[in-house]
Amino acid sequence: MSLTNKLRLPEPIVQAIINDTYTKGDADFSVTELLSPPQLARLRRDHASESVEDASDRIWSLLGQAVHSVIERSATNKDNIMSETTLNTNFNGMKIKGTFDSLTISDLELNDYKVTTVWKLIGGGCPIEWEQQVNIYRWMLEREKGILVKQAAVIAIWRDWSVREATRRTDYPQAQAARVEVPLWDLATTEAFVAARLALHMAAEPQACSDEDIWAKPSKWAIMKKGRASAVRLFEDQAAALDFMGTLGSGHSLEYRPGQATRCESYCPASAYCAQWQNDPRNKGISSVADSLFS
Repeated sequence: MSLTNKLRLPEPIVQAIINDTYTKGDADFSVTELLSPPQLARLRRDHASESVEDASDRIWSLLGQAVHSVIERSATNKDNIMSETTLNTNFNGMKIKGTFDSLTISDLELNDYKVTTVWKLIGGGCPIEWEQQVNIYRWMLEREKGILVKQAAVIAIWRDWSVREATRRTDYPQAQAARVEVPLWDLATTEAFVAARLALHMAAEPQACSDEDIWAKPSKWAIMKKGRASAVRLFEDQAAALDFMGTLGSGHSLEYRPGQATRCESYCPASAYCAQWQNDPRNKGISSVADSLFS
């Protein structure tokens, strides 16, 4: 994989990205890879030597690594805390590698730190991908260290937190960081989940990405009012939109907003090699910001 710098980021930032020392070593899968869409993971492996990524796509990852380095200070001179500990476990003929952030031994609490968007928490509850990841770490801890975690949480730092939104909305996080409780699975459930994920990744042909995998946004019909920039109301069904518009006065119009495959369009490192995306009607061949500005 080669790295470009089309947005001309400062050289120290680019070098920090290049000098990332992480490797999964001789493991067949990392926990993160195991949770990724099988088709995406397969394409990344098959095209590793020819893939190209821009440094600008790594900024949030770099920020997350920086925060993790700082958070390690919380474990300094504290024998009660296991910090940034890597586990390897062999299961169903595969070696899985995972690194958990922090375990407080006295109360057996597992913590994972994430720098993320505040919108992950809008609507309440722990995002399912966080729940899956933390429970796999818990399962690995029991298998490899004989430690059974009793409680778990993600310590989330909101990179786009707004004090204005916090004062305006009751469903918005009220501080720049928060503890998000992670529901614990029984170990048999976690083991069955890991087995199912391995089977998906090891299939002769990986299954196509689902709407959930591609972060799909459905098509919408927007009721627009003359002189107003935002929609009066959005509908997924055209007939329902027309019925509602019939109850309104003059000066309204109907606008179609096509659906999106958000991950494929902007965040998938394998989209250039993906037949599913190349044949998707949502693929308009729109260039990334980097390609548009510095092609």
